[in-house]
Amino acid sequence: MDRFAASFLSLASLASLGCSSVVSTSPSDAFPVGTYTRCAEGARAVSPGWSESGAGFLSDDAVLTVERSGSTLTATYVDENGKTSTFDFARTTSTSATLTSTGETVSGFSGSCTEGPGDSWLYPALMSTTAGALTYDEGTVFVALEGTILPGGMGSCGGGPAPGSFWLVCDDLQGGAPSPEPAPAPPPATQLSPGPYPCASLIAMYDAVGATTDDAVSGGEGTLALTQTGAEVTVAYSGDPSVAGTLHLTSTTSTTAIAAADQTLTAPCTVPFSTVTGAGPSPTPVTLPISAGSLALVGSTLFVSFAGTMDASSSCPGALMAASLICSKP
Repeated sequence: MDRFAASFLSLASLASLGCSSVVSTSPSDAFPVGTYTRCAEGARAVSPGWSESGAGFLSDDAVLTVERSGSTLTATYVDENGKTSTFDFARTTSTSATLTSTGETVSGFSGSCTEGPGDSWLYPALMSTTAGALTYDEGTVFVALEGTILPGGMGSCGGGPAPGSFWLVCDDLQGGAPSPEPAPAPPPATQLSPGPYPCASLIAMYDAVGATTDDAVSGGEGTLALTQTGAEVTVAYSGDPSVAGTLHLTSTTSTTAIAAADQTLTAPCTVPFSTVTGAGPSPTPVTLPISAGSLALVGSTLFVSFAGTMDASSSCPGALMAASLICSKP
């Protein structure tokens, strides 16, 4: 089992969500196409028979390639184990697109199997996609997918079909360029539901010192308060020791928004070493400058995803973080 599938964390179950958002766009720009590396992913399932969640930064073998044909953006994802998934998205603005193909599978999920006392293990599983969004912000591509985890296992193992959520963040564009055609006109403006939303966080952190590397997964539960004035969306997340703070975003379509520049959240270091003091993980939240962020309503799930690098004053300066808040309406 790879290191991603082996990292799991128990979180609360999600309910269903229904909402819409305000529209703002930059039609003179175009969605940057090309191959993105330095990826992190997260998967979440809440159902008996399935391991509930996992996340992690991936090896250099994982790449996401975005190509354009007319108004269609095709995202081809090769994970670190070599599995290829291809998704078609319809462009909605210069920074967003909506999934038009369904039934493609993504890995990262695991079923749990128990055949007796002390005899239990995990096995890999796939999620068949039913809805999704592709967004871009400050050199980073965000993929948010919702779907159904496929039954599997052997003998007495394997849960039945179950809802699942998957996110992918990649931020190192190789040999790419903006798509040469302007984005299509956005749909009419609508308003997001103000919440509050119960959420589960799923966080990957990675650090490297010389030849030594380390990555960790963490997460918790919290409440997201959403407010909106025109195209400006504000989300304040609290109650979760893994990450907290406020993000300001600008809506791009009726279901997506991208983060404003120069923002911070707070989060503790979870990698077990420090380039400054040599200390272990710090339980104290410190400043996390956000390099890019995205909001996407995908089917019944609201994703608030972001990436950043830990502050120089932390016990893990320069550590990379990629995360998503997976939220639903009570």
